[in-house]
Amino acid sequence: MNLPDWLVFTALTFLISIPLYLLARRTPSEEKEAALERVMRQLMWVPGIVAFGMRAFSGRGFLDLNLSAGREPWLLLGAFLLPIGMELLLIIAALRFNLGFIDGDIYAVRDGWVYVSQQVRMLLGSGKQAPFKFWLNLVGTVGLGVAFTLIFSFAEEFGWRGTLQGELVDRFTLTWGLVLGGLIWGFWHAPIVLAGYRFPAYPRLGAYVFMPVYTIALGIVAGWFYFLSGSLWAPAILNASARVSGRLSEVALGEAGNSRRVRVVWLWLWAVLGGLGLSLWWAGQ
Repeated sequence: MNLPDWLVFTALTFLISIPLYLLARRTPSEEKEAALERVMRQLMWVPGIVAFGMRAFSGRGFLDLNLSAGREPWLLLGAFLLPIGMELLLIIAALRFNLGFIDGDIYAVRDGWVYVSQQVRMLLGSGKQAPFKFWLNLVGTVGLGVAFTLIFSFAEEFGWRGTLQGELVDRFTLTWGLVLGGLIWGFWHAPIVLAGYRFPAYPRLGAYVFMPVYTIALGIVAGWFYFLSGSLWAPAILNASARVSGRLSEVALGEAGNSRRVRVVWLWLWAVLGGLGLSLWWAGQ
């Protein structure tokens, strides 16, 4: 029986991830957040390793992957900035609808100056700074995190976008292929989310609702960047930026940043963006 490549890829990715799922469940509670982040970075290698092995074994090769800056290099910058903009929109919406408040001990604006707590590590330092320096500091800090995360996100995108996405779209049409790809990506996260990653206060809701909906939307946007640019670096940068900048609302809003109400707004914003990305993709076909 010849199984379709997308199913083989999915099965192998889940199977090889099992030891890391078990490791996530055994993380000590006193350092759970940091430990789960380390496990997640290891998990991100798995789709890339599976994709590399399948391509090499089947003789498909790697000539269809564009590892240059692509047709539109400015999209690489757009992929970096977009998740930051989404987090800023989330913070603004949370403040506007009284879903959370910025902790004055962490961040404050007085007399035209921005004051950032020393507890917050930033590339150009914390403390008192001019608004221009603050925004430069913020983008630079996220940029440094993205540069570190990029090696992991590239491996992940090599699997999900560079290999699985084309198989699913060819077999199930554009819309259903992207939705199925997002669901696979989301449920691949489920065991580590259930262990406390990203949604520690409501792991089941996070694993079975929040994460799959988010990965469908993010997968559509990442796929659109890949389609438009022709470069695998674009979705890899978007992936890395989304993972790093996703901490901004949690830092700015404190505990409220990961509350269910704020996460519902977060999910709605990404769902709208995913719908827009799908519309633009259809328009470009």
